[in-house]
Amino acid sequence: MLQYLKSRLRRSPVREDAMLRRYEENDGVKNVQFVSFLQQSGFRKQALARHDKTKRFKKFVALAAIWSFLIACGWIAYESAEALELF
Repeated sequence: MLQYLKSRLRRSPVREDAMLRRYEENDGVKNVQFVSFLQQSGFRKQALARHDKTKRFKKFVALAAIWSFLIACGWIAYESAEALELF
């Protein structure tokens, strides 16, 4: 169940392209002047910000789901131990 939730939350609705993969150091830029022009003109600044916000929100939801699941498991264990004490 957790694996399914994690995989659903990791899938990006935005198709990945070279402009979004800025953390990979192995990829080189072929046309530096063109990329510089795009950065100066503000190309895709909004889309990247929205993409980053979506990624952060999905990560937050995933962590909240995992923590709530762990708390629920702990509560069930506590209630089960309390019920066994009665017998």
